[in-house]
Amino acid sequence: MPERTIARAVVFRGDRVLLVRRSPDQRIAPGVWQCPAGKQEPGEAIEQTLARELHEETALDVLEATPLGVTSTEFVTEGVPTTWHQHSYLVTASEGNIVLSSEHCDYRWVPLDKLDDFTELTEWVRAVIGRAAITRRRLGVDGTPAGEKRQPPMFEQPEPGATQS
Repeated sequence: MPERTIARAVVFRGDRVLLVRRSPDQRIAPGVWQCPAGKQEPGEAIEQTLARELHEETALDVLEATPLGVTSTEFVTEGVPTTWHQHSYLVTASEGNIVLSSEHCDYRWVPLDKLDDFTELTEWVRAVIGRAAITRRRLGVDGTPAGEKRQPPMFEQPEPGATQS
């Protein structure tokens, strides 16, 4: 059975989560609301996939990412049973206006208590958003547990010769 790996970004602004709606002309999941996500390219680290896909789909950049876990499920994709491995992240993204790719036709910043209004949102994505909300509360709004030293974002490289504590 073919396998595909995707990275999914769960992005909050305040108490609202970003949802994007797939364009009706898309072969896979037309009209479905989801968090930004996309397929991993050969030779690409999953963190690179996350950053590339978020930027391609929304024009936002990943500033910091907290892994939420990996889930696997089987879907029939273009007539072929396929195992999908979803790497999900709670993402702190750059500020700025959303600019959608042609894959999407709409976006919304949705309060968690209004997710039920989005009937095209899959249970798979709902579960990831739920994990992200719990992780966000546990870590604090900015992702740092109370009383702990903030670690550099996953994409920030330490200065040459710097030591990490």
